[in-house]
Amino acid sequence: MNRIPRALLEIEALLGSTTTSPPVEALVVERRGLVQILRRTCAELHEQRQRVAGTPGEAEAARQIKYWEDVLSWVKDQGGSDLIVMSRRP
Repeated sequence: MNRIPRALLEIEALLGSTTTSPPVEALVVERRGLVQILRRTCAELHEQRQRVAGTPGEAEAARQIKYWEDVLSWVKDQGGSDLIVMSRRP
């Protein structure tokens, strides 16, 4: 996991940037490892959904499953060995 130090981004902004946008922070993660983590998470969410079946919590479990399975699908569709995760700031 590699982090781009905030100080380097701020220095770059001071040296050459004329924009007023805030610095971007990014994290580089191994795609294969992220896929494994997301698969395990989805499996745990399916188990949780079975435990709460027929209760009000089932709808929330189903929503979380849908969201994280969509994320997993997107991550699997990406090429390369690494993904860059960036924070979204106003």
